[in-house]
Amino acid sequence: MSGKKDNKKEKLKSLKKADERLKKEKEGVKKTKRKRGSGKKIAVGTAAAAVCILAAGYVAGAVYYQNRFYPGTEINGVKCGGQTVAEVKKDVKETSETYTLTIQEKDDKKEIISGDTIKLTYKDDKGLEKTKEKQNSWIWPVQIFGDKTYKVSMDSSYDEASLTSAIDQLQCLQDANVTQPQNASIEDNGTSYVIVPEVLGTALDKEKTVAAIKEAVDTRKETLSLEEADCYLKPTVLQTDEALKQEADRLNTLTSVQLSVNFGSGTETITRDMLKSWLKKGEDGSYSFDESVVKPVVIGWSEKYNTYGKARDFQTSGGATVHLTGGDYGWRVWQDKTTEALMAALNEGKSQELEATWLYKGQTHGGNDIDGTYVEISISKQRMWFYKDHVCLVDTPVVTGNPNKGNGTPAGGVWRLKDKASPFTLVGKKPDGSIDYEEPVNYWMPFNGGIGIHDLTKRSEFGGDIYLYNGSHGCINTPLENVRTIYENIEVNTPVVVY
Repeated sequence: MSGKKDNKKEKLKSLKKADERLKKEKEGVKKTKRKRGSGKKIAVGTAAAAVCILAAGYVAGAVYYQNRFYPGTEINGVKCGGQTVAEVKKDVKETSETYTLTIQEKDDKKEIISGDTIKLTYKDDKGLEKTKEKQNSWIWPVQIFGDKTYKVSMDSSYDEASLTSAIDQLQCLQDANVTQPQNASIEDNGTSYVIVPEVLGTALDKEKTVAAIKEAVDTRKETLSLEEADCYLKPTVLQTDEALKQEADRLNTLTSVQLSVNFGSGTETITRDMLKSWLKKGEDGSYSFDESVVKPVVIGWSEKYNTYGKARDFQTSGGATVHLTGGDYGWRVWQDKTTEALMAALNEGKSQELEATWLYKGQTHGGNDIDGTYVEISISKQRMWFYKDHVCLVDTPVVTGNPNKGNGTPAGGVWRLKDKASPFTLVGKKPDGSIDYEEPVNYWMPFNGGIGIHDLTKRSEFGGDIYLYNGSHGCINTPLENVRTIYENIEVNTPVVVY
């Protein structure tokens, strides 16, 4: 019986404990619900409080900035954030009384224009109020982050005449202190053309300078850099100019060419100084050589090397030396053609040695220009020799012109053989132009006008003193066989020596 009672007691205890746990759980759920309700109420209250704070802050800011400039505001370079218009005006007035403008120039030079010099005073033109109106305090949350830099004109706050006078007295505007700008240029340094850099100088554009200074004073700038304000005059051609570089290159090309002209007995080298003096610049800026300057040089060379008709010594077949002063044999430069060839070479810019062009030529350069092939006629001996390549092919008596009738053969010179013809008819004319005689010949070789070498078959004797009483009209009468030998072996331009 006691065991059953104990079991019942244990069951009753278990039931009580379970009932107590259930009660506790119910109370816990109720507490949790109460807490959640109170949390919602707190959140709503907090949000409302934040809105009130923000609204109050916005209104406070709008009221505060209604009479004050936004933070970061800068007027004429002066920071005015948080200041009222009146406070800024006070600062401006004080600044006006102590204002100086430092003008920064080249070479670290500085000059100052003071406020008292230009009679600077503050004159309220309501510019600050107008600037403040641009800052709407009711939209300060937006504007406060924007640009807040302003310039307020104060043109009427100084004496214009005093400022003009102060500017005129600046040292940087005095002619004695100014270096004018110079363009880059091309200069010959003696060996080549080089580019000389431009000179920037210190000369100012006065109009720009005056405007920059006035603008600086108007806006109360404390410093003004004339270089930054672009007030200095500048050269218009710089050393980096491509056209200038091309011009220098062209000049160097034209004056560095190595040219010479060979005249046989000597060579003329064209120097760089000569090339420089021959150059001319066209209206389009291009360079070329001036033929009117080059040709006189060629003429001078021709006078130096021409031997045409000049005096020369000649060793006769008898061994004597005669001095010959007349005739038309020798070297003669063809000036036009030589100039033409030289001009072409100059403008081509190609280094080379040119050969002179000859109008008339001798057989060799130097000495008497005769080199073994020639006709030799002795008036006194009435004899003629023909040498070819130093070999005497003909040694013959002749009959020359009759000096007693005024028909003496010209002597004392060297002439060129002008032509050769076979057969030929000689025609002599009187002073009135009528025909004096007509004489057919087998071989004709003229060398001095109407005077030449020819056969005359009606003569049976030659040499001696025949010429003194039965001489020719000036020609060299020669036996047929001998004149034929000469004709068959001689060429035009062969020298004919007569003495």
